[in-house]
Amino acid sequence: MFGLSAQLAIHAIRRVSGNRKTAKKDGSPVNKFAPTSVTYDARIFSFREKDWTVSLTTTGGRERFVLAIGNYQLGLLKGQNPKTATLCKRNDGSYYLNIQLESMPVEPPPSDRVLGCDLGRTDIAVTSDGDTFSGKQITQVRNHYAKLRANLQQKATKGTRSSRRRCRELLKRLSGS
Repeated sequence: MFGLSAQLAIHAIRRVSGNRKTAKKDGSPVNKFAPTSVTYDARIFSFREKDWTVSLTTTGGRERFVLAIGNYQLGLLKGQNPKTATLCKRNDGSYYLNIQLESMPVEPPPSDRVLGCDLGRTDIAVTSDGDTFSGKQITQVRNHYAKLRANLQQKATKGTRSSRRRCRELLKRLSGS
């Protein structure tokens, strides 16, 4: 229906609109679009094992590149037929290609020993032998940070302007963003 260059443009527009939507939701300013990666699917990406090359559609047309990879990656690619890849740009201006492979997980060996996991707060893991691993330390850390966040959220709504700002900054840092 669309040409390949139109498909690349549609993909870029989708990424830009997604970035704008996220920035608007977070209340942060919209940065200018910096293209850092291109996702390739089976229509615009192909891999050839006989000479270890990939063919990518670029804005200048179809290009073939020789893979500069190690023996480990060669072993993983041998006999595979990858359908997707992502071309990524590093901060220093160089590029690398992430090739996605489809593989089935290895079947685990048969065993009559079973490990059960309790994801609750009291016991983190319980084995079939009856061994239990307490989550007391983890619970103390969780409670500490929950209390700290509640305290900071309360202070972020009251107090001076600078204390509210510092509380919001600390909450942001605690959230990992």
